[in-house]
Amino acid sequence: MEARRGPDEDITAVSSVAYGFMGSQALFAALEIGLFTEIAAGPASLDDLAGRLGSRPRVLLALLEACVATELLTREGGRYRNSAAADRYLVRHARGYVGDYYLRQIATTLYPQVPQARAVVRGESGSETYAGFLDDPARVEEFIRGQHAGSSGPAYLLAKTQDLAGYRCLLDLGGGSGAFSIEIVRRHGLSAIVVDHPAVVAAARTIVDEAGLGTRIRCVPGDVVTGAWPGGADLMLLSYVVSSYDRATLRDLLGRAHAYLPSGGGLIIHDFALHGDQPGPRNAALWYFTNLAISATTHPHTVPDITRALTDAGFVDVTARPHVPGITFAFTVRRA
Repeated sequence: MEARRGPDEDITAVSSVAYGFMGSQALFAALEIGLFTEIAAGPASLDDLAGRLGSRPRVLLALLEACVATELLTREGGRYRNSAAADRYLVRHARGYVGDYYLRQIATTLYPQVPQARAVVRGESGSETYAGFLDDPARVEEFIRGQHAGSSGPAYLLAKTQDLAGYRCLLDLGGGSGAFSIEIVRRHGLSAIVVDHPAVVAAARTIVDEAGLGTRIRCVPGDVVTGAWPGGADLMLLSYVVSSYDRATLRDLLGRAHAYLPSGGGLIIHDFALHGDQPGPRNAALWYFTNLAISATTHPHTVPDITRALTDAGFVDVTARPHVPGITFAFTVRRA
């Protein structure tokens, strides 16, 4: 008799990774037709949903069962209901809705780009940079709008959990859509300066104006790594920036930040990071691989790596805490 296989020998563990793209495409399809928003009104049958969504029952059934299998939906007595997570994050009118982030940044922009990461690993490509990725004007608006949708929640949480009393002006380096600046300015009454690629800044200005903060948040084009930084800030933020660069660039950025800030000035890093002493977090590790597609200089930093670099740069009161569960960490420091 063949010995029973242990979990580490079961092909399903490998298949779940290989088939991961199928689940994501099912999620994107459900978001595109507004499935979760439709079900939010109450449990519904296949025929009800097909009629309301204008879909063929046979086709919709395949999507519904994929969503049940991936635990986005539940099915009981032939009626489908949203999971708690789907109700919170995938229903358009929900406060935590992130569907536009998945559709605009992940599905539309990053997903088709992921094979580039494989090319980088094979050594066939290695020149892609974040700035180069955003040189395509058709790509920028969709990418930044998607980024804003995905960053608003983490930005709200950061503004809510950080004690920023006493600071006057935030320098948001690589600030993208301005999502973090918007939430910090709203909650703490600071002014802010967002610095990013020129094409990004054009989109950020529109988003900042839409938030009614155009007089308090200034958006400035520039190269965060090699360019000069606007003066006058006593608080700095690097969100989703250091993950795109190697250790030497990280240390250079932190050295410049220490020299820039006044005594008592603060720095916050919010980014993907790995534990170092144990695997993962899983989604952070997957993000590091995927990020190779838009920045070939991506380096998978660990929490100890970033903490040590901050200390070596001369910062004090270094803290590191999980931020977005299973994905990002927030590092806070002060210049003595």
